[in-house]
Formats: sequence, C-alpha cells, structure tokens
Amino acid sequence: MPDKTIPIPTVGNADEGSQREHLAAYFITAAPYEEQTTAQRIEYCQKLRELGELENREVLQAAGSSRVLVWGNPASHLQHLLTATQYLAAGLGYPLLLFPAKDTIINFHTLLHPRLLSLAAVNLLRAACAAAPKEPIWVRLQEQASCLTVTVTTAAPIDDAQALAVAKECARLHGGSLAQSDNIVGFSCARMSTPPRDVHHYRCSTAEELLRDTLSPVWTGFYGWLFPSSPSSNTSNGSSDGS
Repeated sequence: MPDKTIPIPTVGNADEGSQREHLAAYFITAAPYEEQTTAQRIEYCQKLRELGELENREVLQAAGSSRVLVWGNPASHLQHLLTATQYLAAGLGYPLLLFPAKDTIINFHTLLHPRLLSLAAVNLLRAACAAAPKEPIWVRLQEQASCLTVTVTTAAPIDDAQALAVAKECARLHGGSLAQSDNIVGFSCARMSTPPRDVHHYRCSTAEELLRDTLSPVWTGFYGWLFPSSPSSNTSNGSSDGS
C-alpha cells in the first residue's frame, strides 16, 4: 500500500481529571450491563464512548513520547481482541471477517504497548463500521520477516482522522508505520529477535475476559460507539448484543 500521510488532529485538555472522576463514579454505581434496561444500556454506552474519547485524547496528546513497553506476542494479543470484537459486532449486525482464524499460531514477538495496540485496532474497526454500515469488514494479520501487519479492508474508505491518528501513533511506538490506499488501511509492528534484560513479559487477556470486562477496549473503543444505532436498542432488554 502506498504511504498516505495522516495528520494528528489537535486535541484539547478540558479538565480530564474531573471527567475521569465522573466516569469512575458512574461505572462504580451502574448496574451490571446484563441487568440493565435498553434505556440504561444506551446511557452506559454513551459513558463508554466518553471514556474511549479520553483514552484517544491521551494517546494523541502524548504522541511522539516514549512509553514503557513489555515483551510479548502482538499477534496473540490482537487475535483475542479481534475475536471479542467480532462477537460484539455480530450482535450489532456488522459482519467482521478475521484472517487468519483465532486458532492459527503466529510466532511473532516484540516489545509492545498492549493498550495502544488495542486502541489502534478497535478504533480502525469502529471507523470501518461507520464508513460502510453493515457491510463486510475484512481484517488480516500477516506475519512477515521483519514485521507483523494488520490490515482492515472495507466497502468504503475510512475517513476518521482520530482513528487514523491513534493507529499512526501506535505504529510509531512499535517501530512500524501506517498506510492507507483506497479501502484498505493497515499498520505494522517491527519484530525483535530477543527481549532486552529485565523486561516484563506480557500475558494477553483472552477474548472471554475482554467480553466480561465492560471497560475493556472492545467496549470503550468499539461497542459503546455503535450500540445506540443498533437494532437491539429497539428491544426492551436486548439479549443479542454481546451481553
């Protein structure tokens, strides 16, 4: 894919601390998601979206900075994340197709930042759903000699400056790059042969764990943005929406 320069949008800092405190208080007192009415779920997802916005804002404000990295397999991390996102997407009527399948083992290790890797992936998937609602989305993980590439193919071009900027910052931090061509967007992570001394080894969360944790990136960066317009929001207490 030919490289396309993605500008990083300017973001403000509107009392982020107070926003986080307000959201923390809300989530602590909110009823479990599976017990909520549709009206409560709509409000809950609005709060999830606010939290996702804060996460994206922090990434873009710190763009270009160094971060503490851990040693692990980004392919395994992404496969679990994408499997969880696929489940939630199906409940909302968005067909998400993953290649390779989740049981395929890609032996790829590097230094990584799990949170940014998650945010980059869910932001692109959410932007893909918004670009071509209810159309198939293809996501491919491909192991190469020097890098792991993640590509998202949609029926219409992704035009979401924030999502692209977050993915670009994630790629930079992982020694890779972001590229966009027509209806395909992809980012890469550079491979490392051996871990540095005294680096923390990372165990990724499973898809089941991500689905149970309604504050995980698949909820704050994906589901919370799409639920209010989903068919299940028209039911009294929908049960086909990933709960």
